[in-house]
Amino acid sequence: MKNWAFVIGIVTCALLTACNGDSDGTTVQDTGSAEDGSTTIDGGAESVHILSAFFGLDNGVPGLFFGCGFGLQDGMPIVLDRRIPLPALLDASVFVVHRASGAESPIGCATLAPADEAEERRTILLLGEFASDGDPPVGVEIVGTLLTDDGIDAKGALVETVVPLAAGPSIVLAEHYLISELPTGSTDECPADMDHIIKTTWEGGVSGPGGADLDESHRLGTTVEYASGEVRVATLLADAFDNDNHVEFCMSAPGEPVAITAGSGLYEDPNGDLNVLHTQVVIDAHELTP
Repeated sequence: MKNWAFVIGIVTCALLTACNGDSDGTTVQDTGSAEDGSTTIDGGAESVHILSAFFGLDNGVPGLFFGCGFGLQDGMPIVLDRRIPLPALLDASVFVVHRASGAESPIGCATLAPADEAEERRTILLLGEFASDGDPPVGVEIVGTLLTDDGIDAKGALVETVVPLAAGPSIVLAEHYLISELPTGSTDECPADMDHIIKTTWEGGVSGPGGADLDESHRLGTTVEYASGEVRVATLLADAFDNDNHVEFCMSAPGEPVAITAGSGLYEDPNGDLNVLHTQVVIDAHELTP
C-alpha cells in the first residue's frame, strides 16, 4: 500500500521547487556499485555515469503536480556521478526507460526537485509510465544533450539495472565533507561545532517506517567505521526532513570514515518498502567529479 502522506510530501516539495525555480541478512543492492559496496566512480574521465535507477512508485505520483496530465504516474529517481545545474525542471525528452520486452518508455517529466540544493543536484526524478504486467523497467538511458556543472554532456549514459518496485532503499553514495564545506547552523543542518559530515545519497526518498520522521533509532542504528577501526554513531542527523533522498550524519570527533552501515528495517521508501542491512564505502567528496 502506498504511503500517501509521504508521497504527497514529496510531490508538494517538488512542485514548489521545480515549478517556481526558487530553490537553489546483509545484502548489497545491485545498482551499479562495486562488489565491495563502493560506488563505481570513473575519476577524471570525461563522461557521466548513472549510478542507480530506482523504480520507486507504480502509478503513485499525481502527474498534475508536474504538468504531466491528470492520472497517477510512475516515479523513478536516477542518481548521477556529476551534478546537473538548475533550473530544476529538465527536458524530459533526453531520457528513456528500457523495458524487459525491449520496448522504450518515454518520460513525461524530469526534475531535480526535491534534491536540488547546491551540494545535491545528482538525483533526477523521472515521471511517466514505466511498467506493465510482465514487462518491468530494466534500464535507463540519456539519449539527448544534458550538460553537467562542468560542461560534460551526459548523452549516452546508460544503467542496465533498475532496482525493482518491491525492493527497499539503499545508500548509493556516501561522501565525507569537512564541516566548513557544507551549510551549517540553520534548521535541519549540522551545527557548526561538528568536525565533519557524511552526506548519504539514497536510491530514492527515505523516511522512517510508516512515513515517520527519522529519529534516534536511525541515528543509533546507522554506524560509521573509521580507518582506525573505531565504529561510531552520529552525534546528530541533518538534512533529514525535506522529503528527498539525502541524509547527513553529523560527526563531532575527527577521523577518516571508510564505511557506513544502515541497520535493517530502519528506512522506508515512498512505496512502503523497508531497507535491508547494507554497507556503503565512504569516499572523500573531492574524489567525485563536480
